[in-house]
Amino acid sequence: MPLFAFILPLSRAGISFFVIILPILWLIEGDFKRKFEQIKSSKLLVAISAYLLFSIISALWSSNIEQTLNVLRLNSYWLLLFVIATSVKKEQIGTIISSFLAGMFVSEIIAYGVFFELWTFRDATVQNPSPFMFWIDYSVFMAFTSILLLNRILSKNYNLKEKILFSLFFISVTGNLFLAIGRTGQVAFIVAIFVLMVIHYRFSIKSLLLSLVFLSAIFTTAYQLSDTFKQRSHSAINDINNIKNMNLNGSWGIRVAYWITTFDIVKDNPIIGIGLGDFKDETAKITQTNNYEFLTKKTKAFMADNDPHNQYLLVLLQMGIIGICLFLYMIYQIIKLNIKEVELKELSILFVTIFFVSCFAEPLFFKQFTIALFILFVGIFIASETETTVLNTN
Repeated sequence: MPLFAFILPLSRAGISFFVIILPILWLIEGDFKRKFEQIKSSKLLVAISAYLLFSIISALWSSNIEQTLNVLRLNSYWLLLFVIATSVKKEQIGTIISSFLAGMFVSEIIAYGVFFELWTFRDATVQNPSPFMFWIDYSVFMAFTSILLLNRILSKNYNLKEKILFSLFFISVTGNLFLAIGRTGQVAFIVAIFVLMVIHYRFSIKSLLLSLVFLSAIFTTAYQLSDTFKQRSHSAINDINNIKNMNLNGSWGIRVAYWITTFDIVKDNPIIGIGLGDFKDETAKITQTNNYEFLTKKTKAFMADNDPHNQYLLVLLQMGIIGICLFLYMIYQIIKLNIKEVELKELSILFVTIFFVSCFAEPLFFKQFTIALFILFVGIFIASETETTVLNTN
């Protein structure tokens, strides 16, 4: 499992390999009675099972077979979550998280080498130094890594030497987050900072002021040092102004347009949605039949050929009200996990914040790297709760 955590930020092929090999090893390991009892006794695993089962059922009323099979292929990755949740021991969790950080450290070294033009690596560029994955996905990884490190810096569980190392790594990751063009991770990081301060200082003027001061320092530094961040900030302001004028042809405007088209599609299919694989076809149809004067022909073509850039809208389209309720219930159960180890419980809340805020800008369960990130960490969070439950039972 530590090897999977290490390779996670570094290799698509590595992820695919472990998605296949770890379930096989799980089957060879046996001990199925204990594993199935753990699955049945976990409210979160039951919630995930219900969500996955309904997603499979929703494939029955989908007419786009190719897209449906692609979604089902990605859904098969979730099987690894059950493997991790029922196999990882509490004493392994620290090593797994450290292995993930080591993988991110390797990724950071490569990214900074590209940024400072010390070397070239695949498709990474100075403007977009993401070495292994799409820049939006990488921004989510960096945001989570950054908030994980900051939580350790504020924790009482580490000595001064360790905190200095965490601080250097934090500066490196956060710098890369704001040097790159991934606004999704940046926005999620902002929200997570407020959550982190509340965790450590409760709801107070102090937590609010600390959050504002901390974020102001980061944004000011990023704006002064990064031309990319400056350009993306101006672009975001321009998008917001265009949205106010109902010009929805920019990056953020298209996301607003998807809310409108999704509502128009779902109101005719509210309960069970349109099926697992028909979201592109139905979006193409609605943009042609409805007179959306605020969309250009080019924007309509883009929307018809892409997902809704929002995990919640995608689930609503695919599985209707039933599906989105199951999805939200799953998130609720992650938040409710009974993790006794304080730092790990804090990390679970911060992970939920980063991941599901990012889901507003991108369907993260529709992407290999981010779905693997979710599977690894939610799996170890469940494993930690399972250990606690077993101890209490005994």
